[in-house]
Amino acid sequence: MGNAINNSVEKFLEAHNFCVEVPGIERLDKMPVFTAGSAHLNAVPEGQKVIVIDAGGTNFRSCIVEKNAAGTITINDFDKTTMPGTSHELSKREFYFQIARNIERLRNKSKIISFCFSYAMEMIDGDAKILRFSKEVKAPEAIGTYVGHELKEALIIQGWDPSIRINILNDTVALLLSGFVSARKKWGSHIAFILGTGMNSAYIANSQIVVTECGMLSEIIQSDFDKSVDENSSAPGKSLLEKMCSGAYIGQIAYKMILTACEEGLLSKQIFRCHPICSGMTAADFDGFFNDDNSSNSSLQEVAAYGTSNDRQVLENLLQKLIERAAYICSQAIINAAKHADKTEDYAPICITCNGSTFWKTPHLKKLVEDSLKKALDRRFEIVQTENDICSGSFAAAFIS
Repeated sequence: MGNAINNSVEKFLEAHNFCVEVPGIERLDKMPVFTAGSAHLNAVPEGQKVIVIDAGGTNFRSCIVEKNAAGTITINDFDKTTMPGTSHELSKREFYFQIARNIERLRNKSKIISFCFSYAMEMIDGDAKILRFSKEVKAPEAIGTYVGHELKEALIIQGWDPSIRINILNDTVALLLSGFVSARKKWGSHIAFILGTGMNSAYIANSQIVVTECGMLSEIIQSDFDKSVDENSSAPGKSLLEKMCSGAYIGQIAYKMILTACEEGLLSKQIFRCHPICSGMTAADFDGFFNDDNSSNSSLQEVAAYGTSNDRQVLENLLQKLIERAAYICSQAIINAAKHADKTEDYAPICITCNGSTFWKTPHLKKLVEDSLKKALDRRFEIVQTENDICSGSFAAAFIS
């Protein structure tokens, strides 16, 4: 029975153009990359404070980061709220003034703001021009504007010191720098990879920080499930690779798989009747399903409870293939970064600093990525998770020369 179900799932996926090894992903090597500045970190003086802002895919975080007398980086006055533009569309003015309001409590507590802005942008003369939004942020008037300039104007209007300096970086750069800040051993290369709400990678080449914006790759073959999710996104046709594996979309893809499998009889009528339960599914639901955690409130657990043992196996197979594809995409992005990164001659291991709940919490994903990297890379590597990575890396970015 198991082989028959496996074969049925394989035929179903093939009929809908779903491939674990994504056709077209080799074009990652031909994508333009963005230089995000020098990788040379100056010594950070004790007592130095920096206002750190982290505009992520889902959340907007802000805090004060300080290096104390013991040389330890501390985080104070931390706050988290929703990312502006995720609940409804904002004008350019509304977008920047909402950011300013979010950090009003930190006004004039430091003369430096290190702003981690996790969207596609071009670094120009110490500022950054927004190229596009992803992760379902809706602020079209802000595209093409300069983040530092616009935010500084909004802050000054709200009474901030006009001498405030705003340093712009993205989350992948912050993650990369956190690997330096927390380094306890000698590394042969530095790579950063994020798979959370969105997806991106960065590396050091010729002593410069290079950001790939790998999630923006769109010259690839999509499955029918991916096409459906993309068509209903805020930016159809854009950032297709990110939409195949990141946390903002992978739950939607799973839902489209389940719905289609119900419609075509691969899953039973019982599942078809209750599939609306998982219409809001996220990557977090995968963990409770695969680990049989009844306390997780996983919508997948609830759906599986309505079906037969065959339904359970079909669901497992479908989701496992989706996770295998996500792992393949992750590994190819990391391999591409490793190919171009600076390497020491002593063959010290590669430091791959990773961030994102989708990467760390999706069942089997990290192990699958590690297995792929062991086969593909010509030297040892370690996948590293750094405490308070974005905050510590953003703090360090304020002292790059």
